Amino acid sequence: MSEAVGNHILLAKEITALSASDRWPEARLEWDLLSVYQEEEPQTCLCGHTPIIEICVIRNRNNGNEAVVGNVCVNKFLGLNSEKIFAGLRRVGKDDSKALNEAATLYAFDKGWISKWEKDFSLDTNRKRNLSLKQESKRKEINQRILAKTRNALRKSG
Repeated sequence: MSEAVGNHILLAKEITALSASDRWPEARLEWDLLSVYQEEEPQTCLCGHTPIIEICVIRNRNNGNEAVVGNVCVNKFLGLNSEKIFAGLRRVGKDDSKALNEAATLYAFDKGWISKWEKDFSLDTNRKRNLSLKQESKRKEINQRILAKTRNALRKSG
């Protein structure tokens, strides 16, 4: 049995144990993405894969249970789309003058990390390459705040 298959079986077992349903096909549909963050110290996913640094906290909408899972498992097996959020975070993590993508911007707004004006500004200037100095400064400020929130492992659910 390959490592990936073994990991999938372990993930299914662990998630099902935390779910209301005792059957994987139904259990996997009970979960919502609660938060994402980037961990400096490598962690281990519920599936047993290590190292993971892109962490997703998921919550079961039927019983309130929470689980910490890697970004790959959340996307591949649970079908929750955290990859677009992490893609935006990786992009501005390399260069905070770059535009944050729509998924990461909306995630930050939903979390209350940025105001409606900042969300609208980010979305409106997303494709704009030539910003004024004031606009570029504002973009960097917003990006740095969002990165700080997603890099703080102590604020996993915040």
